[in-house]
Amino acid sequence: MQVAAETGRRAVKSWPALLVLPAYPLLLYVARLLTASVGFLGSILFSFVVAACWSSYLELISQAVTSSRFRLDWSELKRSFVAHLWDVVSVLFVFWIIGMLSAPLLTTSRGPAISAIIGFAIAFFFNAVPELLYQGNSRSFALLADSARFITEHPVVWLLPNVLLAALLLGSTGGFDVTHPVEILIAFGSIFSSPMGIIAVLMSFPLWAIPLVLVVLHTAMIFRGVLFRELASGGASARMRAFRGGMRD
Repeated sequence: MQVAAETGRRAVKSWPALLVLPAYPLLLYVARLLTASVGFLGSILFSFVVAACWSSYLELISQAVTSSRFRLDWSELKRSFVAHLWDVVSVLFVFWIIGMLSAPLLTTSRGPAISAIIGFAIAFFFNAVPELLYQGNSRSFALLADSARFITEHPVVWLLPNVLLAALLLGSTGGFDVTHPVEILIAFGSIFSSPMGIIAVLMSFPLWAIPLVLVVLHTAMIFRGVLFRELASGGASARMRAFRGGMRD
């Protein structure tokens, strides 16, 4: 309850960030148009634009989660695009290596099964990557290792509320197949771990609903940040131990 209450307070204080969110899809769309005809070099340039947009939003979330006040002006917005740029690039590079190494396996007869396993592993073990990018100190492969360590230490407390959020979003778009529950975890990993995942969710809603969805997604990212901070500091664990002790008494 404390995490939810703090999330609400911080979401209200950081409402100006909602005015910036629609700019990211527009920037990525223009960047895709400008780089599509340049081949491999265009893909690299587009990846840097993706990293810059993700850096910008992570900096806004960082202010919303870790600062006592939220400040957003033109100079701060420009700084946000480079605040975590190279950290994001390092993670994207690792994922590119993983994709390159796994590509030969996906062309075999077991390709679909292997793809599902890889997708599940990434969604599970690397789900805390966004929070580690602005609250952690590690980078590249070490950051992914820290994410896996964090998830294995707090699997239920972290994953359960996030999976419920993803199920709510997917259910409202009609994109959730209840015959394959494991798809919730994979989908929620793709939703909350990259700007392209968030954009894909936005595009599945009618235009009139997008402002409301932006509010929900922004609040969900703040919730993740607050929850991560509590779990990483041991605050949530201490309260859980106290609650269990009270129940025994």
